Amino acid sequence: MNQEIRTKLDRICDILWAGGLAVPTLFVEQISYLIYLKLLDEREAELEVKARLLKGKGNGKLLFPDQTSRYRWSNWRFKSGKELRDFVGGEVFPYMASLLKEEPQVAIYFQDAKLEIDDPHVLKEVIDGLDTFQFSKLGPDVKGDIFEYLLQYLSRQPQSDMGQFRTPRQIRMAMVEMVDPDLGDTICDLACGTAGFLVDSVEHILAKYSAEPREVPIYGEEWLADKGLTLAQAKKQIPNLQIYRKGAGEKIPDWELLERSIFGFEVSRQMMRISMMNLVLHGIRNAHVKRANSLSELGGMSDEDLRRRYKRILMNPPFAGMLPAESIRKDLPTASKKSELLFLGLAMESLAPGGMCAIIVPEGLLFGSTSGHIELRKKLVEDYELLAVISLPAGVFKPYAGVKTGILVFRKP
Repeated sequence: MNQEIRTKLDRICDILWAGGLAVPTLFVEQISYLIYLKLLDEREAELEVKARLLKGKGNGKLLFPDQTSRYRWSNWRFKSGKELRDFVGGEVFPYMASLLKEEPQVAIYFQDAKLEIDDPHVLKEVIDGLDTFQFSKLGPDVKGDIFEYLLQYLSRQPQSDMGQFRTPRQIRMAMVEMVDPDLGDTICDLACGTAGFLVDSVEHILAKYSAEPREVPIYGEEWLADKGLTLAQAKKQIPNLQIYRKGAGEKIPDWELLERSIFGFEVSRQMMRISMMNLVLHGIRNAHVKRANSLSELGGMSDEDLRRRYKRILMNPPFAGMLPAESIRKDLPTASKKSELLFLGLAMESLAPGGMCAIIVPEGLLFGSTSGHIELRKKLVEDYELLAVISLPAGVFKPYAGVKTGILVFRKP
């Protein structure tokens, strides 16, 4: 991501912050809505070009046929004032939410969506700023970097706000490397947040299936640019610099197989939307991301969801809290009501034979003396292959959480 793009993004973000959107999750959610509308307009333009070239014989179905073309970004972006605000919030959003048959993923994304940018002048400036981007001409790398840059604003999230916080990329990438997902593996995060683990798993697979993957420092390529260093120079200055590989994935034989293999569940609708957009901008448009409480039989999980088993599970679930016994799934290998034990039990139960899991747990789970702690640890050791117990440094998740944590890595025989 070059400096010009970063400057544009900073300006858009400054406008939103100054316009009153000071809650980070709301801020990212609102800009996600607008980015999605711009992406859909660009996709529509591509389908129109193909249809003209093929003289109407293409198989792509237009999202805005006939009279509904007025809902396209390119046809309303010139509006201004209250007319623009009322049209986007009152007509465009409801139309997108109505496309359950034509585009279910789009409809789910805009279900109950509400435009929270009340000042029409702020909305106009943000739309004008986003209109300068031609997302279809940017590679998945750049689009992904754009959204990762926006997600940095979640670091301003108060600790108590929704209990959500992001896992540092260094930890995510290390966990992905340990379970080593491959094309065709079903990959799931049962409390996916912003979908960081899912995106990193996709990038891990893309690098595997690239002719010339490149090395990137864990802090991102813009970090190198800011320091004015090459990667070789940075490695010399920081001998233990963590790096990972990125690639285009041009050798992947079946992109739909990759998309069909990605699963995420998130109880918060806001975070579910953010995770969907994160995946979309990383090239995964049709992942199975769903708003649901994965611990509950009544939390939005279908029978198929409850029965499905995964080859790779990566998680940093919420630690605090207890669930009412009546809400908890009956198929979990623990009678505890503590969320950290329930999520570990859920990960164990959700693995397919031969599958691997890497999960972050509070250190108290490893040493707790209650019957729930002891029984679940016993089952993990006796019925699974425990591959690693990794203690993380204190303060890894500050300022969001101060609890000492560790990583469990295990395989189901």
